[in-house]
Amino acid sequence: MLGAFLHEIIYFYLGRWKGREIFLKNQYTRKKYRKVKQLFEKYGILSIFIIRFWYGMRIIPMVLMGATGFSVWKFIFFNMLSLFIWAVIYLSLGYMFGKAAETFFKEAKEYYFIAAGVLLIFISILLLLPKIREKFFNGNENGNEKTV
Repeated sequence: MLGAFLHEIIYFYLGRWKGREIFLKNQYTRKKYRKVKQLFEKYGILSIFIIRFWYGMRIIPMVLMGATGFSVWKFIFFNMLSLFIWAVIYLSLGYMFGKAAETFFKEAKEYYFIAAGVLLIFISILLLLPKIREKFFNGNENGNEKTV
């Protein structure tokens, strides 16, 4: 949580310092800027929580909040609250999936070598498939076998 918070507060202050210049610099950031601005206009303070779970949209909103003059203390409070919720959800999911995997693989341990062998054969076939096609189907435009 501390690492994420420090990362986000740095971008928040970067937004206060040079935010508008950064957003209007290129087409990619202008597009992200419009998306995030629409999100802020629609959801207000709840957008901090939405952004936390929106893949690929973590930096731009933090810079935007700084650039728009968002209150530092308001940002810190709601950002820490959303970080806590985010951490609890992800740690809980990781724990549950870890326990499920542990249970599954404990029972599947005796089949490990069989599964590894099947996987190895499958990958080998995928890698050799272009060579097999080239050898047996080369020269015919329809992809049908050559007649002998």
